[in-house]
Amino acid sequence: MRDGRARPGGGQQHRVQSVDRAVALLRAIADAEGAEATAPELALTTGLNRATAWRILRTLELQGLVSHDPRTRRFSIGMALVDLAQAAVPNTLVSRARTVVRNLSLTTRETVALALMEETELRYVVEVQPSTSTEPSWLGEGAGPLHATSSGKVVLAWGGIAGAGPEPYLRYTDSTIVTTDELEQELALVRGRGYALCRGEYDDYIWGVSVPLLDRDQRLIGALSLWGPATRGEPERFDALALLARDAARSLLAT
Repeated sequence: MRDGRARPGGGQQHRVQSVDRAVALLRAIADAEGAEATAPELALTTGLNRATAWRILRTLELQGLVSHDPRTRRFSIGMALVDLAQAAVPNTLVSRARTVVRNLSLTTRETVALALMEETELRYVVEVQPSTSTEPSWLGEGAGPLHATSSGKVVLAWGGIAGAGPEPYLRYTDSTIVTTDELEQELALVRGRGYALCRGEYDDYIWGVSVPLLDRDQRLIGALSLWGPATRGEPERFDALALLARDAARSLLAT
């Protein structure tokens, strides 16, 4: 579990035990990443008795700070906590992106997400899904297999093919690229047209398009992605969606 010591200047006499316990549970959930995040396991990790842990978890759930899956009985970080984290830095790219991502989703009726580079990996930090979507959220997740997703291809195209790992690449569907030669040809197309497509290569039923966000030195700082059902995945339509995504990315970087 992460270090739970008080900040400098915060004397023990000023601490509120219930808040300390809630923070410890939130950190334990974040550290577990879903693997060991049932109430009994979280109680054991934090040193709380089960009844106390359960009451605090239920309160956090009611506030939207954690989510509970009744099927697996596991807890995960809730959307309210994500919103709070994003609101804490109102002038960042993440905060500015929320309106851009929401408007692009309303315009296209597809899921739209912004992912930013964290060292050598992409992580989705803003996502808006249409009300009709039944797809799982990628918020807080990485880009997935780089050779089989549109955002992953953006990373490879502007960050280097070495990130794809050893050949042959893992095949997820009949459309998955599995050789270096095929991938190099695909990435040449991506760089040439300025965006990447995924045509059911990770999931047969999902098509996607991603555009890079590049800083002034042309270094990759993130990707703006759209995806939706393959039933709406005509190549011409996703080429058009890519143009909308490129305009949205330019507006983000110009702000």
